[in-house]
Amino acid sequence: MQTQTEARRKFIINFMYWVILLGLAYICFKYALPLLMPFFLAFICSVALRPLIRFLNKKCRLGLNLASVITLLLFFIIILGIIFVIVLRLVKGALNLVDLLPGLYSNAIEPALTGLFGKLETIADRFDPSVQSFIDSATPQIISAAGNTVSSIASGIVGWVSSVATKVPSILVSLIMFVIGTVFITLGYERIVSFLKRQLSNKTVDVLTSIKQHFFIIIFKYGKSYLLILLITFAEIAVGLLIIGVDKAILIAAIIAVFDIFPIVGAGAILIPWAIVDLIIGNTTVGISLLILYGVEVAIRQIIEPKIVGEHVGLHPITTLISMFVGVKLFGGIGLFGLPITMAIVKNLNITGTFHFLKYDRPSKDAEQESGGEQGGDVSDDNGGDEATGGAAKKDEAAEPASPEEEK
Repeated sequence: MQTQTEARRKFIINFMYWVILLGLAYICFKYALPLLMPFFLAFICSVALRPLIRFLNKKCRLGLNLASVITLLLFFIIILGIIFVIVLRLVKGALNLVDLLPGLYSNAIEPALTGLFGKLETIADRFDPSVQSFIDSATPQIISAAGNTVSSIASGIVGWVSSVATKVPSILVSLIMFVIGTVFITLGYERIVSFLKRQLSNKTVDVLTSIKQHFFIIIFKYGKSYLLILLITFAEIAVGLLIIGVDKAILIAAIIAVFDIFPIVGAGAILIPWAIVDLIIGNTTVGISLLILYGVEVAIRQIIEPKIVGEHVGLHPITTLISMFVGVKLFGGIGLFGLPITMAIVKNLNITGTFHFLKYDRPSKDAEQESGGEQGGDVSDDNGGDEATGGAAKKDEAAEPASPEEEK
């Protein structure tokens, strides 16, 4: 009875320990991490830049501070240049779309709707005159509704651009904090790490070091998996657009594949509006083909993504799928990537013996004995001659008579 009570008490303590730990982790990721995101990214970038800094310091004989400054300059030129080009393209494309929508409606959508309803009137006149009168009364309303829809889309785009413009100051502040944080952390990396290590026990330092190593390994594997997914998406969309007969199919497929990597945007942000516009202006075949292409792309993506990501980071596809779904529900777009990475890190730490709360299949004892026997046989075969020589030498020594001095 005492043993059962002790076991239950131990189970409850362990259960509450993990509940509290997971609750604290959720609060940190949900609320604290967004507040400290510029500095968290600055620390991650500083750690990622260390190999290049060490290379410049050891191989190029540069001072540590000079190597850090050169590395930071190269990093910021590349990153800020990419951000500037992307933002400029997005804003320019949105403004061009706003300018294009009124002309698109008056030159393409309205004539297409008028022609469509004219054909419907001709067909209805053959069967029932009342249908023709209904179409005559409904045509102006539908055309007006289409015009209002285009106007609302244009105003929505303008509103989006305005909201982005209002967020520019906070974005700039976060960007400045990221740049300054990266500079300070990179230049004082050794002192910061040494200070943090002194505040922690040796076991905690070993665990954090192991987490850091596994984190960057898994990030690299994660990047490889999504690069493979991007190439597959590009190939299928390019083939589909070439079959449809779209001009510049390769370039458009590359743009759609890049958009498809982002969880919020996706390929549908381009293919669905494109298909709707083609259907409205009368390109029915192209519109339906684009919708079919989008459906095929989504189906293939949902099938291959958990499998490819799971194989690269070492998770089962169903584990990857569950962690991606739960991550999106709990943390949004960041959780789509963050929770599978966390699961992979936890699994690797458990395998290496840092943690001990998951059980995996072990090789059977028979297999271990067989492998041990094979290795032993190899060793004995390799060293058999030496052992025989040694044995013969020992026998010769035993056979030799002892000298008088040795007897004394």
